[in-house]
Amino acid sequence: MRWIDRGPEPDGVAGYAQRYTQGWVDHFPNKNGKSVGSRPDDRLWSVFRPGLGDRSNNNCWYCERRCDAEAEVVGRAPTIDHFRPISRCPQLAYVWSNWVFICYSCNSENKKNKWPASGYVDPCAADVMERPEHYFDYDANTGDIIPKNGISGIARRKASDTINDLGLNRLDVRFYRFDWIRKFQSDLLSLPTADRQAFVDYITSQSVEYAGTSTMLADQLRATGHIPA
Repeated sequence: MRWIDRGPEPDGVAGYAQRYTQGWVDHFPNKNGKSVGSRPDDRLWSVFRPGLGDRSNNNCWYCERRCDAEAEVVGRAPTIDHFRPISRCPQLAYVWSNWVFICYSCNSENKKNKWPASGYVDPCAADVMERPEHYFDYDANTGDIIPKNGISGIARRKASDTINDLGLNRLDVRFYRFDWIRKFQSDLLSLPTADRQAFVDYITSQSVEYAGTSTMLADQLRATGHIPA
């Protein structure tokens, strides 16, 4: 996971919010998320999905894998997740800052309507200290995303809930991430030491798969002297 700048709210969101939010509020009037009456059939946040996808070159904001509407694998299809689920926060159904561009697997197969007491790590956090790089690290030997050393117990729980509930270490994600880690390290360490930082700057500035992973691995390699400090 890496930090994503969602960008300014586009025209049209406020109008949709004014028109359709109340239907969702009326449908989920209880704090426990129990629905009442028929579920609204509007899904107009999907109108803004391409714009959100452009912010990351269509890479999922959770697992960092490329989303592809034409892929044969349904799990790679692009979707919009309500970061705070509609069933728990229906008033946020049409709130721009609550929309996250993610793949079908992360959305419908993993996160669903979950929302723990501490919440999840926000890939678009405005507060610099709440961004993913302050919660996560990677195990280069396994490809696992792990809670960062030295964070508080509350932060560790938040990181662990995010990893587990969003399926960030599910087998397919870990396999492709580990493959990327090996390639990134191999390409980096094959360069002269003086050229390695430029390579890291290039990779981590691009909207490529696992750019967040690359950033955190570069920090590890810098700490061990493989990249000039």
